Amino acid sequence: MVNELKVPDIGDFKNVEIIEVLIKEGDQIKKGDAVITLESDKSSVEVPSSFEGKVLNLKVKIGDKVSKGSLIATISSDNLDKNLKTENSNSILPETEKIIQEAEKILKKSNITKEELKQTPETRVEYKKFTNYSLEQNSIGDLDPLETIEWIESLNSVVERDGPKRANYLLGKLINQAYISGSNLPYNQKTPYINTIPRELEAKSPGDQVLENKIRSLIRWNAACMVVRANKKLPELGGHIATFASAATLYDVGFNHFWKGQNEKNLGDLIYFQGHCAPGIYARSFLEGRITIKQLENFRQEVDGEGLSSYPHPWLMPNYWQFPTVSMG
Repeated sequence: MVNELKVPDIGDFKNVEIIEVLIKEGDQIKKGDAVITLESDKSSVEVPSSFEGKVLNLKVKIGDKVSKGSLIATISSDNLDKNLKTENSNSILPETEKIIQEAEKILKKSNITKEELKQTPETRVEYKKFTNYSLEQNSIGDLDPLETIEWIESLNSVVERDGPKRANYLLGKLINQAYISGSNLPYNQKTPYINTIPRELEAKSPGDQVLENKIRSLIRWNAACMVVRANKKLPELGGHIATFASAATLYDVGFNHFWKGQNEKNLGDLIYFQGHCAPGIYARSFLEGRITIKQLENFRQEVDGEGLSSYPHPWLMPNYWQFPTVSMG
């Protein structure tokens, strides 16, 4: 029987260019094997075969433009190569069979109760070491936990052997294939909260960490004292402490290693400071000798130019702040 292999539904795209032809006449292919790669203005996708058999006539070449229904090749399903048939379960190697049996034993342990799990911590360690897949995950609607484990282990192996770029490439191909196959993938904007830079590529800070930590502690203390003392005098003044406390390291790294001030050779950096962090910026300037104790005592009390504005305010402090980042009222 001869089948016509055509371009499937690829969405609203028409006249999409073929950038790769992955088969040739005489090849034996399986259902699902990639036959050509298409490239649109948004992405490249591989088109899978919907038939199994021998390629009789190849109807396309690199550079051709195709749309839904375009003929790619004719496939003969007669006299399929025996090597393409699914292997009999008796052909599984003894070593492989042993691994499968061990995996099945470990999977059965996922049905133990939490109380039993607490009594046998070594079981939990053994299970996680094998799967990297928690018991809680296994219990939530997984139709084939063993297959899930195999996918996860395969991905881990790719990351360890070929690196994260190769893993990302393969995941992209799988997602494209899922769309082509008609999978309705849910949109998910959330990603795991992890560092985007691998630890082995992180550069060590060139500064003196002990000294910088002492300076940061003094700045945090001075910022808190400035706000508290101002409110003891006038409780209605208010002020922000937590904002800077949570971002103190970020600002210190910027001041110590990145940002440049203006001089005769350098125009200086333009920086938009988060307005509620103003107490910390003032506290640092006090250590640098740019702000006096009298100004600190007049925090949020702009009196005859001797106070400090609540937020970045270039109209009140033209030689200090560059941009208003909260309000000018």
